[in-house]
Amino acid sequence: MDQFPEVLTDKELTLRPLAPADLTAITSQLNDERVAPWLAAVSRPFDPSVLLEHDQHPGEHIRAIVQSGEVLGGLCIGSTLWYWLAPDHWGQGHMRRALMLALSARFRHAAPPLTATCRETNDASHALLLRLGFAQHPAPRRLFFHGTQRSEPCHDFVLAPEQWHLLHPPIIPAGSATLRPAVQKDAPTLELIFQRQREDIWPIASCLSIFIETNRFRGGGQGLFVIIDDIRRTIGAALVDDGGTHLCFLDDGDSERHRDSVAKALSALE
Repeated sequence: MDQFPEVLTDKELTLRPLAPADLTAITSQLNDERVAPWLAAVSRPFDPSVLLEHDQHPGEHIRAIVQSGEVLGGLCIGSTLWYWLAPDHWGQGHMRRALMLALSARFRHAAPPLTATCRETNDASHALLLRLGFAQHPAPRRLFFHGTQRSEPCHDFVLAPEQWHLLHPPIIPAGSATLRPAVQKDAPTLELIFQRQREDIWPIASCLSIFIETNRFRGGGQGLFVIIDDIRRTIGAALVDDGGTHLCFLDDGDSERHRDSVAKALSALE
């Protein structure tokens, strides 16, 4: 099931589906000599009907980037990621904010890694993608660009869901406690918590690092979480997997105070 939202908003910046009234501005942007040479997916001259047709493909989401009623540019997120911005709006942080919205929505649910491909000389996109958490593939490749009418050296940049959630961990309220995905630096505290447990599901110390990695949160409703109280103590852990939800706490008092609210918060995860 495709779960990408129709509209995403961050203060005055909005991502929304294309409207017929947008096509004049978008056609002008994608025919601009400062924009077209950087986009392999866009033909020259640009035909807006092709963009609208692409938007109908399952799993492909083209969104206009809009601020104060003006279409600043657009993006497509699906099997790959590509984007553009009108030159008058370069260097103002609009694309970073737009991509943060789109990537947050994509990785809210379980999703495969995402690839963006840039020309070797597109320093601005390289810097933006690295800042967002993408990793550059070490091997370059060549790709045909309609805007230059030749193949150009390019680099692929890949963002895995676990990398996104490591950089942007969700914080889940659970009554007076909160939950966040467990990471390797939580291992010493988790070892103390797991030592007190009798269930076989919790690992011994020598297997803890592998356990954390195997159950790393990758979006959706499954993963290993730490439970933190209102004075920032790590007081327990929660594992959500195919077998259900498993909770453990550092002591019986914390279990009594927080178990029900933690279970309720985890049940609401998608």
